[in-house]
Amino acid sequence: MTNKILLTIIVGMMGLSCLLVPGCEPVQLSPAPKNLAEYSQMGRADRQRYSNETVLQFNLARVYDPELAVKERLASLAVVDKLGLEDENALADLATLLRDPKCPTKLSRSVLRFLLKQNYSDLAAYVVPLLGELRDDPKLRDIVVKWMKQNAPPEMLAGLVRTWSAELNPAGPGEQNYRDTVKQITGKPWNSALLEAINTQSFTAQSEAYDILRQRVDANTLSKQIRAMAAASDTVRAIQAFIDSFEYLPPTGSQAKACKLIYKLRTDMLPDAAKLWADWLVSYKFRFDIRDFHLLSRLARDPLRTSLNRTELVLEIGRALRRRKHLRRKFSTRAKASTDNFWLQVDKLSMADLWNIYLLNEMLSRPRVRASLRLMADGDLADTHSAWGGLIFYQNGQAEATLYPPDPQAGANDQAYQPTRRLATDGMDSLCRFTGHFEKIRNAERAWPTATELAQAKAQDFCGLILTRLTKNTFCAHYYNPTGVVVSMGTFRLR
Repeated sequence: MTNKILLTIIVGMMGLSCLLVPGCEPVQLSPAPKNLAEYSQMGRADRQRYSNETVLQFNLARVYDPELAVKERLASLAVVDKLGLEDENALADLATLLRDPKCPTKLSRSVLRFLLKQNYSDLAAYVVPLLGELRDDPKLRDIVVKWMKQNAPPEMLAGLVRTWSAELNPAGPGEQNYRDTVKQITGKPWNSALLEAINTQSFTAQSEAYDILRQRVDANTLSKQIRAMAAASDTVRAIQAFIDSFEYLPPTGSQAKACKLIYKLRTDMLPDAAKLWADWLVSYKFRFDIRDFHLLSRLARDPLRTSLNRTELVLEIGRALRRRKHLRRKFSTRAKASTDNFWLQVDKLSMADLWNIYLLNEMLSRPRVRASLRLMADGDLADTHSAWGGLIFYQNGQAEATLYPPDPQAGANDQAYQPTRRLATDGMDSLCRFTGHFEKIRNAERAWPTATELAQAKAQDFCGLILTRLTKNTFCAHYYNPTGVVVSMGTFRLR
């Protein structure tokens, strides 16, 4: 039985009892008040029959009633606020509206204000997820953050860190509130608390805490602080190892996560990869990035692969690309990448880019690979629900492609490959991603990475290969990197 039905029965029984008692004068009973105006206008007889507790419960039921208009539910909440609500069970019931996706935003925020005003002690599970949604209501957000300063338990730190890391502007108006709240929760300055958090194995928001530090602390200072720590977590051990081996401080939390994964899986490869990087640093001023570890570590351990210098790589790639036809494309003058010609962009390509292109060219030249791509192209063409793609790894001395099914939860999209979490994780230790533009046979107009694909490469720090079908028996390939450089690798036959 709902509160509303129960209260309707209670109010009805109160009126009936008067009629049944001898000598009781029949009284015209007004309806129970459902807004502040009606409550203030209650007569003496109404107040005798409708106790404050009855009025309170009646209006609470109206606040819960989804069939009422938001305006009416808010009016009843104002009555509850006027009378006060001290029952912890009732406050807990009211708090459930904060997580109800069907609860109108205006009502849920008013409920939040009321619970904060009541200093309801069990709001921690609700307020942290709400912080990100309150960017459009800074006054309410300030109230929430102030409440957190006074009431937040230590276990709330991970949730707070996740919300803080999602802030788009590190110099925003809520920045000091976040810093103060972290200090309130931990009893330590915000930066010391976050350093300690990433060095705690059980802390569940290490990459987000690292993101916050990386955006707000000078790189040299942060590097020294991390190196000086007594490592107690895999994250700190990994960052220390990459600072020492490659002079590399991850620029983002996701790259710190990649360092952690590679450190745990490929610790034995670090010395060999570091030696090859040191050679490239001296010869070509090559700056290490975690996405290049896969290439460096495998090249360094391949006894059959001929070591090529930069000049030799450029000439080998140039000769191979010159022998192929390239799709002509008109570029907008506003486009960031105004050409896909290898020779016009060679100075923008790092040693890692050149090796990637060299290995990908070898891979696409193998008949076995092109036969597999024919099967992929035909399969993707028949699949009108999703696009196909995967990862390319350095295996057995050469680049090899592995198909990864698209994310089944992402919904239908025949033109954009939707990677799974598994691909994102495995991709941290790969040469590059590849994506097919195979949704139709004659697809030359899509022979280029889309703006979204280029943006994803930049945001997620990966290199990519776009394969586009041109005719029944041909396709073309384009390599691209996180800086937006795109290189046409020419057209190939589908075997």
